[in-house]
Amino acid sequence: MKAFNVTKSDEGQTLIKYVSKLLSQAPMSVIHKALRKKNIDLNKKKASGKEIVKAGDIVQIWFSDETFDKFLSTAEKHSSKNDSHVVSKKELNEFKKNILYEDDNVLFINKWAGILTQQDDSDGASLNDVLLEYLSDMAKMRTVKPSICNRLDRNTSGIVVCGKTTKGLQQMNEIIKDRSIHKYYRCLVYGKLQGEADLKAFLKKDSKSNTVKILDHEEDNAYPIETIYKSLACFEIQGIPVSYLEVLLVTGRPHQIRAHLSSIGHPILGDTKYGNKDSISTSDKLKINRQLLHAFSLTLPRFKGEFASLSEKKIEAPLPNDIQTLLKNRR
Repeated sequence: MKAFNVTKSDEGQTLIKYVSKLLSQAPMSVIHKALRKKNIDLNKKKASGKEIVKAGDIVQIWFSDETFDKFLSTAEKHSSKNDSHVVSKKELNEFKKNILYEDDNVLFINKWAGILTQQDDSDGASLNDVLLEYLSDMAKMRTVKPSICNRLDRNTSGIVVCGKTTKGLQQMNEIIKDRSIHKYYRCLVYGKLQGEADLKAFLKKDSKSNTVKILDHEEDNAYPIETIYKSLACFEIQGIPVSYLEVLLVTGRPHQIRAHLSSIGHPILGDTKYGNKDSISTSDKLKINRQLLHAFSLTLPRFKGEFASLSEKKIEAPLPNDIQTLLKNRR
């Protein structure tokens, strides 16, 4: 028999899920059988597996040492960083410098342009890798890994939401899914765009080219999207018309803001994927080397209980230097 103490990072999940993560190499049939045979206890009482575990709970698993050697030791090996890229000291320091808010359950980071949010097939550490390195000393974290909850394109900067515990991940993913979190972006676009508008259309993804198309009609595999913008300023830089916008992302489809603004003739400066001839020429002239899109602020919904301290909280990420510099040079 071995006993395991449930940590704060683990609480909020069912017992069976906790055990299945702990014994990651054990077939679910083995875990179900152990529960039926009363070989898994929760706080020294027989359990069904449906119980929600909380910090301080004790889970006892009545397996032989050989069985644990087969299932547990392998699980512990898989909990290492073997599936992550090496994080440099510079990246870790950059992460620490850009933390906007952190508590026991969640963390909000101001992502810098040039780093992937999560891993793909390319080399180099992702923001998620750096998050795991930053939280590597969280005591006895066995069954849950901190994780990024929303994605930004590699060259988009701004707020990324992270969950540190099971409860944190569940709560943040829920408010992103039900759209009760309000995400505002700032961007510089080509041309003169005044006033405000609520843009509605349909977005269709082309996986082969990793681009999206904006349609004015419904179509197979096209999703409804909504983007609200408000012009904060119109000005000129070296005689070129530029508009500074605040954008509320109502739906959250890939490349939505970039493609939607381009579809109305105002591509984001620096965006070579969705830019037009004039915007790309302007970006070259102004030596802009990434799309000037920044996830500037978010407002959280009302919470009760453990997350009450986050209720209706507003998080803001300072504008990056490239956007600030162009705003200072406006005429």
